[in-house]
Amino acid sequence: MLSGDKTRFAGMLAGKNIIIATSASISIYRIPDLIRDLRREGADVTVAMSKASQDMVSPEVMKWASGHDVVTDITGNIEHITLFKEDTLLLLAPATYDSIGKMANGIADNIPSLFFSYALNATGKIVIVPAMHRHMMENKINLENIEKLKSLGCMIVEPEYDEEKAKIADNDRIIDYICRSFYGDKLKNKNILIIGGKSELSIDPVRVMTNKSTGYTGYWLARMAFRLGASQVVYVGNSNYRIPKYVNFIEKTDLRQIIIEVNTVINVYKFDIIIMCMAILDFDIKEEKDKISSNEKHVIELEPRNKLRDRIRQMSPGSILVLFELEGDLKYNDEKFKNSRPDIVIVNSYRNNAFGESSQEYLIVSGDNTENINDEKSNISRLILEKAASIKKSSEFII
Repeated sequence: MLSGDKTRFAGMLAGKNIIIATSASISIYRIPDLIRDLRREGADVTVAMSKASQDMVSPEVMKWASGHDVVTDITGNIEHITLFKEDTLLLLAPATYDSIGKMANGIADNIPSLFFSYALNATGKIVIVPAMHRHMMENKINLENIEKLKSLGCMIVEPEYDEEKAKIADNDRIIDYICRSFYGDKLKNKNILIIGGKSELSIDPVRVMTNKSTGYTGYWLARMAFRLGASQVVYVGNSNYRIPKYVNFIEKTDLRQIIIEVNTVINVYKFDIIIMCMAILDFDIKEEKDKISSNEKHVIELEPRNKLRDRIRQMSPGSILVLFELEGDLKYNDEKFKNSRPDIVIVNSYRNNAFGESSQEYLIVSGDNTENINDEKSNISRLILEKAASIKKSSEFII
């Protein structure tokens, strides 16, 4: 395992074996960097290369990145079988039009398709990362082949489209799919709503009142919900971080618009878990129609507003409700939550660098249980979701 940026990796692939089978796409130049990131996530990585892909990138480069000898030929060691140990996943990246067609139609005449022929029944853990020209990707035959592979249990990481190119997905998204393949039973068939980021209210046409939040916790909650197998992940709010495409991201910053969107999605979906980590403004202000003068003193009146969390509980009484509370000290006041009746409350302190990429100390309250944890936000996100999934509650939803 390589040391890496703690803000990007959660160590979820520790003890897992990843076999990367490469095909001849120009996107293969991205694979050494992907291998390094997989190792930073904790995985042990072995590379197997088709003949054509070896002409594009030297196997020595892949050996440097992975720390293992590269499979370039099938020998008497029957590498396409013996390399598959416990907790092994086959990653086909990049997967070309030709490779996808071979795998979907039972042809096993090169290294990627041969490894696939064994892994499909032996492990069932297969992630495919296509890369090709856009017209080839959207070719009806290719789309049918992809649907067939999906029906066989393979996960397909949709490419990034850039004009006529269907390029290999970014490393973080590929790793998320790999984690989902290993951990997808945790939140299987669960719908998750995350309300994250900052909120704003206008003072005049050019000024706003807001609060500090980068959306980093919400970003990790969204990624972790997908990694753990959630069927639907909806994120209402905003983030300084790139929310992945597999999330239904409803980007809003104005508090009134956020409330409207939360009301709407709760009426549309049956959410099993609702997590509000957003820094919600607790006050209303009157917006001036014209820009206020900077040459005068002004008094802004802050009017306490009804709590969004109380409204959420009214609308979705059967959901597991997880709330974040920012306090000066790590102390829990249950009187504050008597109307929202949360299942889990995570208390953190604004005195402890609560915003952005940092490990923090949290007080986690669930029923009669309280615990103090100091950890990275990625790991806290996983803990929260797994704890929420373990709570048994009757499903009473308002539609």
